[in-house]
Amino acid sequence: MRCCKPVLRLSAADYAEVKERYLARFPQSAMMFGFADLALWELRLQDAHLVLGFAQAYLSNATAPLAWLHQRPEQKGN
Repeated sequence: MRCCKPVLRLSAADYAEVKERYLARFPQSAMMFGFADLALWELRLQDAHLVLGFAQAYLSNATAPLAWLHQRPEQKGN
């Protein structure tokens, strides 16, 4: 998976909103926000390659992240 986006800084305007959404999903991790080395990242998908096993490889990209295209041998390297 290739993504881009830097660490979300504490001073960022949307940090509080992202933290709130994170804690709504993972409430047991609230104590982690007390650690100085905790960082939140916002990942924006560029493309992804998923391999589930023999003859089960799929590609996706940012324009349609939920649409996985089956990668056939003739498509290798595209």
